[in-house]
Amino acid sequence: MACTGLVAGPEASAIAPVTASRDSAYARARRAVQAESFTLDIADSLGGRLTGTRYASSNAQIGSAAACRVRLELEITGDKGRAQVASASQWLAPEPMIEQAPKVCEKERTEVLARVTETIEPPPQ
Repeated sequence: MACTGLVAGPEASAIAPVTASRDSAYARARRAVQAESFTLDIADSLGGRLTGTRYASSNAQIGSAAACRVRLELEITGDKGRAQVASASQWLAPEPMIEQAPKVCEKERTEVLARVTETIEPPPQ
């Protein structure tokens, strides 16, 4: 992805089983990315795909986590009994953050992805 004035971190990917149907996992994933304020580019319930970006806050200070963008792609596969969620994510930051971005934005990407994952597959109680 080419964006002028931005630096990008490495893409991280993971695959996780979900103890829910594919449809339920998709609904949870969509709810999770919307709760995290992602702007969805692709929301394909039949194909099980969600692709979006969480943009930086308009009043974010350079160097803060709020200045980081997070790009996320989810692919939900499976059937009525069990689903699997494949994710790919990456942070993007303004060029003036080139020094802080690897630490600040990677932490933000990790935390956002953890919250999305927890919504899709809540921890056992």
